[in-house]
Amino acid sequence: MKKDPIKEEEFYNKDYSFSYSSLNKLLFSPSLFYKDYILKEREEKTDKHLIEGKLLHLLILEPERLHEKFSIVPTKVPSESLKKVLKVIAACNISELSMVDDKVISDALQEVGLYQSLKDESKRIAKVRTTECEDYYAFMCDTSGKDIIDNDMLLRAMDRVQIIKNNKQVMDLLFHQTTDFELDPIETHNEKYLKCELNDYKFGLKGYVDRYIIDHETKQITIVDIKTTSKSLDKFAETVDYYNYWMQAVIYITLVIKSSEKDITDYKINFNFVVIDNYDQVYVFDVSENTLREWYTGFQKTLEEANYHYDKRDYSLPYEFAKGNVVL
Repeated sequence: MKKDPIKEEEFYNKDYSFSYSSLNKLLFSPSLFYKDYILKEREEKTDKHLIEGKLLHLLILEPERLHEKFSIVPTKVPSESLKKVLKVIAACNISELSMVDDKVISDALQEVGLYQSLKDESKRIAKVRTTECEDYYAFMCDTSGKDIIDNDMLLRAMDRVQIIKNNKQVMDLLFHQTTDFELDPIETHNEKYLKCELNDYKFGLKGYVDRYIIDHETKQITIVDIKTTSKSLDKFAETVDYYNYWMQAVIYITLVIKSSEKDITDYKINFNFVVIDNYDQVYVFDVSENTLREWYTGFQKTLEEANYHYDKRDYSLPYEFAKGNVVL
């Protein structure tokens, strides 16, 4: 693993808070965490399913911010592989794809490993010199951090939003409104960025919580996390384990409780996953108190593992391997 003492010191000289994604990456591959978050060599993800998920979240919770967060190209968005090629080309700082030299395109195709089975170089280059690629490239060079989508993706997401809104239980969770009355006992927050310290650790937690409602009258906290899944609803329990969504749930609960201006530690927690699957089936998964307790117990072990890597500055292997606990 490549180490950089200077960047490592820069990382440790600042307070650090784990998000769900960074903590998940640390547990899976400490060396990859080191590369992404300490060396700051993280590659921006442009995978279609990730962008579709972000778009769906925004259209449900903050539709007024669509054009602030997304640019809509008039043609279809290129494939994931072609987007990687265009990203490599964009590093040359040429604003129009038509002005890019053929050799630059050829080199980019070779770097990504795309269309290399085509022996005719002109045919490989022609795959990049298309209207779709030119439009996407222009938007990519001129949108300063926005995600790029096409009309098909937008219309598809809008259809799915309507499917979600047709579910009464979801509507009750996502669209309950508070009043402007100053003493209203119900707080409602959408896409709220929260950050907190942890008493027993040198690091904290942070994240955007999709939606949470604090009812000070009934002393209840309701947290809603919207999920899209490529599998069917009956496989979602497996998905929670595979992607460690249980850990994300505990992080969100911790953030909400610790970020509140009032003491809400004794409030009842209601955690809900609103899930839409690959068949556009929608279901609200409630999490039981027993399950939440199990998740909390598991999260304490997670924090201890994270603390080992962070405190020892050991990012060589996952915790159990680093401690020599794995045998066959």
